[in-house]
Amino acid sequence: MAFLDNSGDIILDAILTDIGRKRLAQGNFKISKFKFGDDEIDYNLYDTNHPSGSVYADLTILQTPILEPSTKLEILYGPTAHTRTDLLYLPILKSNELVSDAVQATSSLYWLAVNTETANDLKTRFSGSSNHLQSDLTSGKVIVVESGLDTTDLTGDGANRASYIISTNMLDSSYTLNMDNRFLIGAYGASRSAYFRNDSAGAAEVNLTPLSRVTSNSSTSFLDNHSTYSILGVNNNVVYNATTAATTISAIAGPRGSVCAVNLAAQSELTSTSTGTRSSLYNLYGFIDQKLFGGGSNYDYIDTTVYLEGDSSTSRIQIPLRIVRYGGEA
Repeated sequence: MAFLDNSGDIILDAILTDIGRKRLAQGNFKISKFKFGDDEIDYNLYDTNHPSGSVYADLTILQTPILEPSTKLEILYGPTAHTRTDLLYLPILKSNELVSDAVQATSSLYWLAVNTETANDLKTRFSGSSNHLQSDLTSGKVIVVESGLDTTDLTGDGANRASYIISTNMLDSSYTLNMDNRFLIGAYGASRSAYFRNDSAGAAEVNLTPLSRVTSNSSTSFLDNHSTYSILGVNNNVVYNATTAATTISAIAGPRGSVCAVNLAAQSELTSTSTGTRSSLYNLYGFIDQKLFGGGSNYDYIDTTVYLEGDSSTSRIQIPLRIVRYGGEA
């Protein structure tokens, strides 16, 4: 559903499901429930330094035109429903690029090399291996995501973790991963032997690899052409330390719940070397023969998004991913 015009009378444009159209034809169509969402709003547009004063800080957001109604039945960032009435804080998911196991984003994207040839090339381009993942590996760099209360109002100690996360059933012991099965066919998550903590001096004690392969489950994805996977959540035992700030290890400012580590496997047809046959998927959904670093090297790539949701908190994070293949010299 979308607003056609937000001046004067409010006009709505709605797309009905097959059942909705049937009931409308029968004369018994009645809206009994609805859900709000703000997927189309960019809150980075909130301008506390607006030239007309702080009262206009949200003007650009309020004037954002609403797009055409969507045929999707699921809102990605709608309000969450919790039956408890004593929740003062809700966990969020936040990517972590602080620990040594974590891959670093480049141009706001996580790069996934589809084969060893590409990984070796990117290692040279990025002057190291920290800026890319390699498809179908249980070791190496991984995507690290934490769940917790990202607030300075609460000290990130064990007592507050127990009070505000564990006792409220907001501990994400597992996560649901959604990814496009046209490009990605497998996922890896941390095993039960993994740990994520700091010692009494505040130093990091982190070991999230080797990962274990997880299989797609039968849950229906909220997006077409997507498969879902269940990823283990590892207890996040990074706590406040007076000597070394916990935020040198954790991306969460307050009490921490769990952490997960993820790597992905690209479709086999995307993984050919530069001397092999390039998949038509790069042509259909991405770009071919791109000079990503200047010079004579060619690259093929597809940009996609992976969705991760905490199974208890229902908080979500979008992970922008670039699936890249080295295509040889021009």
